Amino acid sequence: MIKAIIFDFDGLIFDTETCELKSFEELYAKYGVTFPKEEWLKIIGTISTYDPYASLMAAVPHLNMNDLMAERESFFEKIVEGESVREGVKEYIERGKELGLKVAIASSSSRRWIEKYLGVIGLDISLFDVICTSDDVKNVKPDPELYEKVLSHFGIKPDEAIVFEDSANGSLAAIRANIPCVIVPNEVTKGLIFDERVVLRLNSKKDMELDRVIEFISSLK
Repeated sequence: MIKAIIFDFDGLIFDTETCELKSFEELYAKYGVTFPKEEWLKIIGTISTYDPYASLMAAVPHLNMNDLMAERESFFEKIVEGESVREGVKEYIERGKELGLKVAIASSSSRRWIEKYLGVIGLDISLFDVICTSDDVKNVKPDPELYEKVLSHFGIKPDEAIVFEDSANGSLAAIRANIPCVIVPNEVTKGLIFDERVVLRLNSKKDMELDRVIEFISSLK
């Protein structure tokens, strides 16, 4: 019996990943350098030592790190203006509540970041029974700690939850926590290679209602 649905945040609830990619591409283009997209794709859904600012500074040595960060953030904030929650997310949350399910976020981002952008897209933080972030664990995705912490909070088993992810690193974290994982890639992550243990792939949550997703996953047991 499914008792909880757990959502990633970046790229899954709100497509900040596409917005971030565009902001870095604009930043690099300003200085006549091609953004190394393939390197950036590898770090989606996790924390990495790869630094896109350092990469740009290596190509254009006179640049200043703080100035670049401010410029990139300015590009990002302009891009996210008018953006909204990914389609189907609200419907899944609302239906989950109607079914008596616990609803959670498990994200490698900080709580401050998540709270800010929940506000941007107009989702009330009270919709979520728990929000587990990088502030709460030692290891972020693809380590399973974030998902294991949510399971512990609810006092449930892995097969009593469903995870919704958009990235390869995030889905691997769910798989390592032994939780059935449904992937809903965005424009940036749709070309990534996902672990074959992902149980279902959707282009959008509009493709399949939550009840049908639950029925499908329950049929696999």
